[in-house]
Amino acid sequence: MAVRTTYPSLLRSAGFIEIDEVDVTAEYLATQRRWLAATLRHEEGLRSVLGDDGVHEGIERRRRTVDAIEGGLLSRTLYSATRSHRLRYGRDARSSPNR
Repeated sequence: MAVRTTYPSLLRSAGFIEIDEVDVTAEYLATQRRWLAATLRHEEGLRSVLGDDGVHEGIERRRRTVDAIEGGLLSRTLYSATRSHRLRYGRDARSSPNR
């Protein structure tokens, strides 16, 4: 997805702090390859459930996804962040219900 700003910037603007990001593209590629291999391995059984078109579309979609990852067009990143106390309670953290 093309964005005009970065995800960390969006998280900060929403009041999140301590933002961490982890690139999991390699794991995503490995998962897509395993899905494709499993689909091909069980193609006959899947055809009886999903039909020829469904299986064909699934295989082609996985192949396109693998190609896009390998070509650097698709990636996956996990973000974690903490919400600021000020925004969590709508006022200064000193007046939070836990204090």
